[in-house]
Amino acid sequence: MGPPRHFRLPFLVLVVVLPLMLEWQQLAAWGGFLFLWSAYMVGPSSLYRWLRVWLPLSILYGLILLLFSGTGDWPRILLLMGRLLIALLGMQILTWSVPPSDVVRAFEWALPRLGVSLAISLRLVPRLERSAKWRLETLEERGFIDEESGLKALRTRASIWPGWLADSLDHAHDLGDAVQARGILAPRRWRHSVKRRIVQLALGEDVREDGVNPYHFSDSVQLGLDLEIRLPDGRCIGRHKELLRGGQIVLLRGPSGCGKSSLLRVIAGVSPWQHPVSVYGKVHISGHPSLGEVNLAEGPFTEAISCWIPQDPDRHGLAESVHREFKIARRLSGPWTQNEMLECLREWKLFDKLRSQPENLSEGEQQRLLLAAHLDSAQPIWLLDEADVHLDEAGFIQLGKAVVKHRARGGLVIVVAHRHARWERIADYEIDIGDSLPPQDYPSVWVERGEEIGTPPQGDLFSHDLKPVRAGDLILIQGANGSGKTTLLREWSGTSGLPWLPTSPDRRLLGMTIEEELNLQHPILFEQHLAGEEVQIPDAERIQLQQSALRLDLGLSHLSMATPVHDLSTGERRRLSLLPVLMRKPAIMLLDEIDHGLDDLTLADLIEELNIRRKSGCAIVITSHSPDLMAWTKVSGGRVWNIEQGQLTEVSL
Repeated sequence: MGPPRHFRLPFLVLVVVLPLMLEWQQLAAWGGFLFLWSAYMVGPSSLYRWLRVWLPLSILYGLILLLFSGTGDWPRILLLMGRLLIALLGMQILTWSVPPSDVVRAFEWALPRLGVSLAISLRLVPRLERSAKWRLETLEERGFIDEESGLKALRTRASIWPGWLADSLDHAHDLGDAVQARGILAPRRWRHSVKRRIVQLALGEDVREDGVNPYHFSDSVQLGLDLEIRLPDGRCIGRHKELLRGGQIVLLRGPSGCGKSSLLRVIAGVSPWQHPVSVYGKVHISGHPSLGEVNLAEGPFTEAISCWIPQDPDRHGLAESVHREFKIARRLSGPWTQNEMLECLREWKLFDKLRSQPENLSEGEQQRLLLAAHLDSAQPIWLLDEADVHLDEAGFIQLGKAVVKHRARGGLVIVVAHRHARWERIADYEIDIGDSLPPQDYPSVWVERGEEIGTPPQGDLFSHDLKPVRAGDLILIQGANGSGKTTLLREWSGTSGLPWLPTSPDRRLLGMTIEEELNLQHPILFEQHLAGEEVQIPDAERIQLQQSALRLDLGLSHLSMATPVHDLSTGERRRLSLLPVLMRKPAIMLLDEIDHGLDDLTLADLIEELNIRRKSGCAIVITSHSPDLMAWTKVSGGRVWNIEQGQLTEVSL
């Protein structure tokens, strides 16, 4: 129902340029046609949801123009608002009808940058809608809007849009990092001669590009590091002087925010060109099978330098389905054969998800997809940034097999991990970044359980016959990737009004800077911010003191208030998103993958805080694949629930 395949690019140019040329009568006719077309394609309800997101932004855009141009220009401003809205609707029609991976493939032989840019734009549109929805849900969960007047509610909603815009730009950068690191920006090259292709065509054979056999790198691959990484404020987040050789698994350890992920971005060739850091020194790769000697100071590069698997898998997938992610995944090692792809899907337990959208997968399944599609055996250096944090035991075993096999080929594997006990068994070399942390024994406490305070709902994915949750309970929910752990917490939160902290911290962060985020974590704090220092709002000082104490306990007090939220590490953003949940003091806390991005010391401090809450009568419900949290649950007299084959059951310890 969308534009025909060969008219998609002209249609995109048309819908962007045409509104700029039309007066309001013709613009209204063109806009009406697009609205009717959209309603026919996706239905009035989808069109209404789209309008709820973009119409307020268009109005905000018009108000800003009105503020700077004066009230006399309001007819021209209305026209500009209409042009913006209709241009956005035209782009949305492409999003509804054209898969982003088709756009990438259409331009991969020539002008790949244009194809990738268009694909990122199409991929971002639904993400922006979901991000706006998450932010409005977070406002309601924190107690905003419900009891506010219309004007106050509008003012509150307006306060979250700068952070929403910053998150959108940050997500665009993440997608840009992904396509650059994978070599998709380079024009695709034929792997066989023109002569061979002509013969194949003459004989009626299928013209296809055979995959490249895995390369044996021996010990010729070397990575030399002699550099220092600094933030814009001058703070050093890592000094490195190492010579790493092929045939090794190297484990990077260090506290949250010490620069582990920043170092991997430098080695992957995507930093410092797309990130606000300064790199002093040299990074040199020798023995690369296709590039030979590589000096990373000569970047940015259009070809893949290494195989980089970043954190947050939901922010680095370009395709709109599992099948299409495989289609565009391999650029250096050649395309997949059908058998190769199906076998890989079976190994990573994704065979029944072939047509699924990545957004509908669990975090663990998205991590499996990222690993299955993008662990490239033709790349000598693998960079794994917390690649196991969402994986169940079967997923980690599969990842461990791939890593050990790559080491046997002579490849170099660099792993960043906070729960590093499993990696220490196979690591050949360990590097500590920042201040080394002493071994931590997570604090345990035995709490006498109180009265019954709740029961999980009966979900669509599973049923249960569990005993009710009691005050002071500690409950760990386990299950394979995709079994429904996150779904259980989400539905429980929706039916009972309990605060739920998702795995991704970005779903619960509203402000553009730390100061804005702290003000938006409680309605009274936001009211105090609007009133100014001259007016004292009742209870504001008490809540501020409580927030400050929690920031100190979670290791966030040293951060500058002006620091952009998305310049923080994943662990720092995770702790920042925890503050409003801890401040609310609910009867039951629902925490999804609470240890994601937290070092041992910070996790120990958090567990101590949770133990204090349990003593006061709060029940803690967490999901995790971590053996450490399983041990903490056992020694603290907790309960373990397991989801398997549509049943949620309690496991005896």
